[in-house]
Amino acid sequence: MTDSKHRILIIEDEALVARELKSRLTALGYEVVGVAYGRGGIQLAQETEPDLILTDIHLKNGEDGIEMAREIQANRDTPIVFLTAYSDEDTVSRAKAATPYGYIIKPVENRELQITIEMALYKFGIEKELRETQQLLQTALTCLGKGLVFINSDGIVTDLNVDAESILGTTRDKAVGQNWGEVVSIIGSSIELSLQAAFSGNNVNKLAPFIVSVPEKHPRLVDGIIGPMQDGAVLILRELTEINDDIEILPSTEELMAGLGHDRLAPGESSICQLLISYQGGESDDLDRVTDFLNQRLRATDLVSLYGDFQLSVSMPYTSIAEGELIASSILTDLNEEFSKSSVKFFIGLSYSLPGDQEPFELFRQAESALHLAEDSASDRVIVWDENLERAKSEAQLERRGEVDRQREYQNRVLLWNVINVVSRGDSLLETSRKVCSHLRQSFGFEQVALMERTERGFELIIGDSAETTLDSMSQLDLSEKTFVQLDKTLASDNFFFAGDDSYLFKLSSTKLLFFPSHQALADSEIEFLQNLLSYFVASIQRYDLKVPVITIESDPGFVSSSKKMQGVLERVDLVAPTHATVLITGESGSGKEVMAQTVHRNSPRSDKPFIIVDCGAVVGSLIESELFGHTKGAFTGADSHFVGRLKEAEGGTVLLDEIGELPLDVQVKLLRYVENREIAPVGSSRYQSVDTRVIAATHRNLRALVDEGTFREDLFYRLNVFTLEMPPLRERRDDVLSLARHFLSMYAGQYERGSIGFSEDAEQALLQYSWPGNIRELANVVNRGLILCKDSIIGTIHLGIFPSVKTDLVESQQVLDPEKKLESSIKKWVSISLRDQPEFFPLGTLLEQQTISGVLLHHNEVLNRAAISLGIPESTLRRKAMRLRLYDEEVCRDRIPGWEEVNDILMLLCDIAKSEGVPLLDFVLFVLTRELEARRLNKKDAALILGVSVPTYRRMISLSQ
Repeated sequence: MTDSKHRILIIEDEALVARELKSRLTALGYEVVGVAYGRGGIQLAQETEPDLILTDIHLKNGEDGIEMAREIQANRDTPIVFLTAYSDEDTVSRAKAATPYGYIIKPVENRELQITIEMALYKFGIEKELRETQQLLQTALTCLGKGLVFINSDGIVTDLNVDAESILGTTRDKAVGQNWGEVVSIIGSSIELSLQAAFSGNNVNKLAPFIVSVPEKHPRLVDGIIGPMQDGAVLILRELTEINDDIEILPSTEELMAGLGHDRLAPGESSICQLLISYQGGESDDLDRVTDFLNQRLRATDLVSLYGDFQLSVSMPYTSIAEGELIASSILTDLNEEFSKSSVKFFIGLSYSLPGDQEPFELFRQAESALHLAEDSASDRVIVWDENLERAKSEAQLERRGEVDRQREYQNRVLLWNVINVVSRGDSLLETSRKVCSHLRQSFGFEQVALMERTERGFELIIGDSAETTLDSMSQLDLSEKTFVQLDKTLASDNFFFAGDDSYLFKLSSTKLLFFPSHQALADSEIEFLQNLLSYFVASIQRYDLKVPVITIESDPGFVSSSKKMQGVLERVDLVAPTHATVLITGESGSGKEVMAQTVHRNSPRSDKPFIIVDCGAVVGSLIESELFGHTKGAFTGADSHFVGRLKEAEGGTVLLDEIGELPLDVQVKLLRYVENREIAPVGSSRYQSVDTRVIAATHRNLRALVDEGTFREDLFYRLNVFTLEMPPLRERRDDVLSLARHFLSMYAGQYERGSIGFSEDAEQALLQYSWPGNIRELANVVNRGLILCKDSIIGTIHLGIFPSVKTDLVESQQVLDPEKKLESSIKKWVSISLRDQPEFFPLGTLLEQQTISGVLLHHNEVLNRAAISLGIPESTLRRKAMRLRLYDEEVCRDRIPGWEEVNDILMLLCDIAKSEGVPLLDFVLFVLTRELEARRLNKKDAALILGVSVPTYRRMISLSQ
């Protein structure tokens, strides 16, 4: 009997013989993974991956077992043993050409069969080990004469040669006696762990490319060999290329926690997922179609870019491996369905990296390894990288590439990594653009990179970067008249890219473009890469078109509470969270319902699965069914592709149905079926599918009253009301007011880099006496505003805008309604004019912002500090907006909006209303416009055009304006 079960595949055309062989082998302790009677053995060998194949030579229908063996060995390195009744010279000669590991003449005894198989497996194992060692030695020989670092068993460097000094940027005198980790300064943690493990082993190990930092120089990409020596090891390093672009470092988990507060991190905020997608059987023209398809299906934060021939990269920052695998599987399914009528086949490899594990090359290399495995196995599933999936094939493929192509690929990997980090963490257009320009210049060796914008006064520089300094003036670019003409032509054309004699232009929007002065021509592959990369940059900067600095407590799933009522709610959470029961959360707006839903999810068995929020009140009634349950391609006008829906997207996790009371009756019927049977049918399909997603519903309305009114189904109410969590309003949690206020003060002070700061006694008294109609959301915004207005170390009542003696009554509420009603009435009129016969009023949102800034500055005699306080925005922000509009140098066309004077007269009253609601005046005005556009049920694209923002930003504005 064998010690372990070796897997054997039998290819034999006589069923009785095959059955006898299977019985014998099983009795001898082998595992027979399959029996084939002809050419089916080739496919079966691919599927079962046997350790050895036992095959006859002469099969029925003229099939030749020797030829079949050759075909199998061409795709798999598997030992073959021939078992045949033929021993003539010709057959034996042909069999020898197939290099079998055994040749047995029928009939055969059990002992002979066992010995032949064991010898074949032993010989094959020895040869495989020799081949691997030979490959390692061959690679080591290519590194000899390069960087040699000798390390003893304690991890101390005992010697190194001149090449190692050059690669590592050190000297022998400095290095000897130091710990190897201090000499070989590695960027990233996982490769360091791999090296540490290799030092303690007894094998020669090939090192994948990794990055080392060099004092006062750019990082370098190296690879090499590590091998054992007596009392230590030798590290043989080979420099591949110098990384001209500094690597952006993701924040560590500890840094994220410190900046956001304990338990602020969502499941996906601690890692980055990298997908590599390849397709086979398609044409080069399919690339644009696949790219567009991915951009439509993926999130705004995900980066889709060209990686290689018929390969695309998808980088997903702050995404957990569980979320990444779910998204990747959905992408693969949708791609196969989208291209089902063609011969295109898709493969996806997935890797991931944690904060502090700064290894872009490792991340992409691991994704490559997983992708190659998916391609080799023709797998119709996502392959996730792990250490057991490493294949020498990807390394060999890397070695075959040309040096120039390889260096450009390395630079592109770093650039991808850096852009992901910059745009995902950027908090301003200027800073994000400056970093992106800097990375582009360093990576491609451009002289300058500049982001420009076309304004009414001509082209203006937003930001730029050169080797010497940051650019902030058009005069620093030294542009010719010919170049200015080409700038206008590029913006007016439909082309994304223009190449001139000495410069490159990339159109980012109808007013913005990137300018690269360069005398060196870019390759077509480089231009394609830049186009894909910049398309993501375009999407990322759109959010700065309308910055909405509204900070809500819902973004923080941690609770600051000592009140009995809140502790009672948390005790109920402890009971229901571990179950799969449906939960209904009730409470006033701003009381923390979304936060409580996140807490339930985080403490449930589903915590490592997606948590998705659907605002039933923010989605148009006709689209909410598709949003929840998905739709098939062509199900309705605009359904250009298949969409799985939020319930399916969150499978295994949790969906929060916020403002469930706004759900239309017809959709309530389908939701009832899902809650009862866990089955959904996409719009346009009659086929139901099972989905395992927990439902948490939230509402500030009385659902029982809605049932009595006939606007909410009673059966659905009872299905949702399995377990209720009632969030108490802040006025009933007086014990928590000061604790929450101090928590927000500490959080915002850290964000704004303010020193020690606190509340005055009057301010604390005012906080305790105020009724907080907006609950925790209002408290957070009041503290945030007070911190911005306060220049001292003590925040008083004047900064908070509330006083101990102030009481909110009905008369005051009625007094402040009139200015808002006046603004709403005027905006209704302006929208009607824009839609009817005044197309030049598009975008109305931009004009409203201009008029508001102009009016407030005029009221305060151009004193920026006072105007900024009235507007509720930082003075630096107002100064930048005022300079952009040239409000100091010329009149803004105040007559462009008819009847603005009537609104301008009540502007300061509107400032007070905006302050009371905890939003800046500019946002307050645009929120009123957003609500009016949504009330008219306009096409999202047209409404966004009127508002002057992108469609995704418009959707976000709808949510914030409610």
